[in-house]
Amino acid sequence: MATIGEALAAALDHLTAGRHPQARTLYRRILDAVPDHVEALFRMGLSHGLCGEPESARGFLLRAVALADAAGTPDPEALYTLGTVHHVALETEEAIACYRRAIALRPDFPDAEYHMSEALQGIGRIDEALAALDTLLTRHPHHPDGWRQRGNIEAMLGRPGAAVGFYEMAQALDPTNATLAGSIAEQTAAFHTRRALLDARGPDGRHDLRDVTFLIPFRADSEDRKRNLRWIVSHLLKTTDSAILIGEDCNSTGAESGEAAAALGPELAGRCRHLRLTGNDTPYTHKAFLINRMAEAADTPIVALHDTDIVVDPVQYVLARDAVRRGGGLVFPYNGWFFWITGREVHRFGYTLSAAPLNAVCPRFPLMHRNSPGGSAFFDRERLFAAGGYNERFLSWGYEDDEIVERFRRLGLSVERTPGPLYHLEHERPENSTDQNPFIDANRAELERIRRIDPDALRADIAQGGLRRPLLTRRDLPETKPPPAAPL
Repeated sequence: MATIGEALAAALDHLTAGRHPQARTLYRRILDAVPDHVEALFRMGLSHGLCGEPESARGFLLRAVALADAAGTPDPEALYTLGTVHHVALETEEAIACYRRAIALRPDFPDAEYHMSEALQGIGRIDEALAALDTLLTRHPHHPDGWRQRGNIEAMLGRPGAAVGFYEMAQALDPTNATLAGSIAEQTAAFHTRRALLDARGPDGRHDLRDVTFLIPFRADSEDRKRNLRWIVSHLLKTTDSAILIGEDCNSTGAESGEAAAALGPELAGRCRHLRLTGNDTPYTHKAFLINRMAEAADTPIVALHDTDIVVDPVQYVLARDAVRRGGGLVFPYNGWFFWITGREVHRFGYTLSAAPLNAVCPRFPLMHRNSPGGSAFFDRERLFAAGGYNERFLSWGYEDDEIVERFRRLGLSVERTPGPLYHLEHERPENSTDQNPFIDANRAELERIRRIDPDALRADIAQGGLRRPLLTRRDLPETKPPPAAPL
């Protein structure tokens, strides 16, 4: 009869050769004899993981890790393998914790460092992902996947020149990789396009966007919002030759009326067009209604929704405008990465009025979304109206941006993105700007209605004005029930 040592050796041979049924048979026999055999548990979990069976793998690996820890002999390989199982199951924080422990036990562990960088990127901790890659590539400069991953991050940050350099390092180590060749070609083209657009700027350094009107919906609900409006308008005027229309959804009475011009000051206000809605006597905006009135008032063929608090590299505006000219339905001037910029970097932007410093520091800040539908969007004005405009059934904040993406796709219209991220300047968030507003559930229900509706029925709904409604007023506020009377 074979000893456990001989059975382990034979099982490992099967496992290494990919003969999983034979390997598992031997590992089961070992575990029948010694239920807490750490190596057999680990290898059994590894087999299930390699075969795409994460639930089964997790059970064996958790037992192996726990037993090794209890014995005072933690196993970095078992921790790393458990991390990969968590990673595949999108249990990313758990995966990162396992990778970190494995690296602490074995500081030179390139596979764990590489996969940890992927996991960190996956949850938006870009600075930590870059640090993990720097450690990996310093120790193991011949790691092609590490260089490729570094290139991927640079590409998503809108730095095509840097991305090409990292992809070329990976290709030199892995010359038969066709995917790398495609990435190099794509980023090289993006670099040359960017260079050409920069060279085409006018003598004043501005991009020619005279066929675009930026639509900036505004309500003076905080001092931060007023400050950000002033900086964003200044940035647009500094970098683009375009029209700017500021739409103000304000009370018909009170200090809020006409605060955009006061926030901007006479010089900036005089370089913009203004549209004021009065009659909304609630603390909540009716953003969709306001955007539609602004689009109707615009006199350029292309309109670009632009929130008060966002910054985008102006080259990305030009790319979005050009995509609309080619027939794009809805074009986001960014790739979906949405960085939340806080603290002194917000004020630094106010001094520089440049996106470049934000691009340099953005990996240090939270990546709030990887596929954001908000912030800014470019449309052909007539195509926007034909698709129903913004859905005025959405009140206050929440889901209106998701809905227009869903509706365009259901109508067979394209939804496109340009390279490079978006930066959001922090601001105070009153109830109107959070999911605590009283309309959030109705907004969510309207999104689900659009997702379920037949495309022909959707077209009929649009034609009958089903996405339009009067301006929000106090009469639309949900009734609040008085608290129950206290017992006698």
